[in-house]
Order: sequence, then C-alpha cells, then structure tokens
Amino acid sequence: MAAAEMFLKPVLQKPPGYHELHAPPETPNALSSSSTLRRRPPKHMIPPSFYPDKKKKWTRCRVFCCSFCITLAILIILLIITVSVFFLWYSPRLPVVRLASFHVSDFNISNGKPSDGLSHLTAEASARLDFRNPNGKLRYYYGDADVAVSVGDGDYETSLGSTKVKGFVQKQGNRTVVIVPFKLKRQEVDDPTVKRFRAEIKSKKLVVKVTAKTKVGLAVGKHKIVTVGITLSCGGVTLQTLGKQMAKCTIKLLKWIKLHS
Repeated sequence: MAAAEMFLKPVLQKPPGYHELHAPPETPNALSSSSTLRRRPPKHMIPPSFYPDKKKKWTRCRVFCCSFCITLAILIILLIITVSVFFLWYSPRLPVVRLASFHVSDFNISNGKPSDGLSHLTAEASARLDFRNPNGKLRYYYGDADVAVSVGDGDYETSLGSTKVKGFVQKQGNRTVVIVPFKLKRQEVDDPTVKRFRAEIKSKKLVVKVTAKTKVGLAVGKHKIVTVGITLSCGGVTLQTLGKQMAKCTIKLLKWIKLHS
C-alpha cells in the first residue's frame, strides 16, 4: 500500500533557473544554441523602403556636375575659336600715341616774402599729343579725357594743373593731333625749385610729363566691340629731346597691365 502511494505521487517540476549542484557544465555549443534560440528580433524595425535612396541622389549630382562641366568646356572652346577668328581676320593692333611737343608760352615767377622762402609761379603751356590708328579694318573711339601735366623730376616735380579734352573717333589708318592747353596762376613754389626751373628753361633741360585718363573703344564699322579705361603716361623727357623727336607713351590697363604703344 505504501509502495502504491509512492508510485502514484506526482513528480515535482524544477523551478526556472534551477541548476543541480553536481550536474556537468554545459558545453559552448549548447550555450550558443540556447542563446540563438532565446534571441528575439528587435522591436520597431523600419522597413527598407523607408530608408532614403542615396544612390539616386549621388547619381543626380554627378549628372548635374558632368553637364555643367561639359557646357562650360563648350563655351570656352567657342570663345577661343571666336577670338582666334577675330584676330586672324582683323589683326588688331594697339594705337600709337606720342607726345609730339611741349611749348611754354609764359613762365613767370614772382618773388614772395623772404621770410617764407616761397615764390609764385604763373605759367601757360600747351602739349601736343599725336594719335595714330595702325589698323586697316578697325576704328577707335576715345572718350573725354582728363589730362594733367607736370614739370621737373624727383623732389622738384611740380604740377601745372589739369584740363579736360573732348573725345573723338579715329578712323582706320588715320592720324589725329590733339592740342592740350594748360594755365597756372600764382602757385606757391619754394625758392630752390624756382632757381632750378629758371636754369632748366634756359638750357631746355626741363623735364615734362603728361598723363591722360580716358576710355577707348574698339569698333567694327559703327558697332563697338569693347570699351576699357586706360591711362596714358607720356614724356619724362626734356624739352631739348622733344625738339628732336617725339616721346613714347605707355598705355596702362586695369592699373597693373602696361603696354608700350
């Protein structure tokens, strides 16, 4: 009777997490298999369709960059071809500008107070600028110019003032002479400069400089192609040299490009 009751008695289940003290240790394979079995997929997974398609964006950027580079290269090639054809057909040449002469009609110096060491200079002069267009198919348009003149060199250089000259059109192969008058009234000059000017005028060693700021345009027929601002620097030579030959002028573009006409 006791044996039958023991046989019918239910077997107790082991609680979760129970380990027998004398049980053999679990092998790595068993642990890995159990860990893989217990691993669950993460919650709230985003479907692949919700991720941005980076490949399409990169493809559009590359297409745009390639198209832009190709268009820019085509425009540069067309510009080079146009400029080359223009230079081959018209053969443009720079204008030739010279300071032909400088004439002093009045140069009067009145002494000031001895204590000041200054004198007053009154002068009248005229400069003659010679413009020549060496092109056979192109014309030049000159805008109104601001012309300034100075005499002397180094520390003795003195300005005789400035004046405005109207612009003009120069046809193909044409030569134009522009006379620029100057007047100076009672400008204060120190005594050493006065003495030097008197001596240099008598010996014709007075240095003359003429500067003109204007705009020049290149034109085919009646159509202007381009207009740029230029600065003409003429002279830097003595009156004695001007009496024998004309002085060359330098053309300055964009404040740093110097061209000799």
